[in-house]
Amino acid sequence: MEKGEVPLHGIAPSTMHHAQMLWDFMSLRQPCTAADAILCLGSNDIQVPRVGARLWREKWAPYLIMSGGLAHQHDLAATGWSQPEADVFSREARHAGVPRDAILCERAARHTGDNFRLTRCLAEESGIMVSGRLIIVAKPYMTRRAQATAEMAWPEVETIVQCEDVELISYLHRWQDPQRILHLMVGDMQRIMVYPERGFQRRQPIPEDVRLAQEALIAQGFDRHLP
Repeated sequence: MEKGEVPLHGIAPSTMHHAQMLWDFMSLRQPCTAADAILCLGSNDIQVPRVGARLWREKWAPYLIMSGGLAHQHDLAATGWSQPEADVFSREARHAGVPRDAILCERAARHTGDNFRLTRCLAEESGIMVSGRLIIVAKPYMTRRAQATAEMAWPEVETIVQCEDVELISYLHRWQDPQRILHLMVGDMQRIMVYPERGFQRRQPIPEDVRLAQEALIAQGFDRHLP
C-alpha cells in the first residue's frame, strides 16, 4: 500500500497481498505502435473508452471500435446500464473528442470471444481492413485474458494491449463494493487457468506464487464469479 493510502474497509491485508499478486500478473500495458484499429472491450469500467479515445487522439489508429452488448444484467459483472456497452462506450468516446464517423459499434457480444469474432465480421462488413495490428483496450485485470483470447479468435492480427495506468488500491477505492471487484478478478484469473483447455484462449504460463494467491483468495470466499 502506498504511503497515505486509506485502507479498504473489510478487506484484510493478507487478501490485498494475494490480490496484488493477481493484479500484477493479469494487468498488461504494452508499448503502442501504429495499428489498423483500436478495439475497446465492453465491461462495467467507463475508463476503457476514455483510454481508447486518448489513443485515438494520439493517432495510433484511425478507427475506434466499441464491442459489447447487454451481456451482464443479472450477475456480478452487471453494468447497471439499459443500453449495450458499445453504445455507452461510444457516447463516452464522443464526449472525449472522437468524431462519430471514426467510431464503430458492435452491439451483440456477450463474452470475450464474441468481442473478437463479431468485431472481425463488423470490420469486414464496414470495409475496414484489420489485418496487421490491433490495439486492444480493456479494464486492467482483463488485459492478459483479452490478448490470450484474441490469439485464438483472431490469430491473423498482431495485438497490443492497453489499459488505464492505475494501482490496484486506487482502482478498488473507486468502486462502491470493492469486494465485488475481487470476486471478478478471481473469476477472470480462473478463466485464464481453465479456458485454454476449452479452446477459448492461448495457454499462459502461470507462476506458482500467482497460482497459490488464487487458491488463497478462493479459500477466503472470493468464488462468486468462477466459471
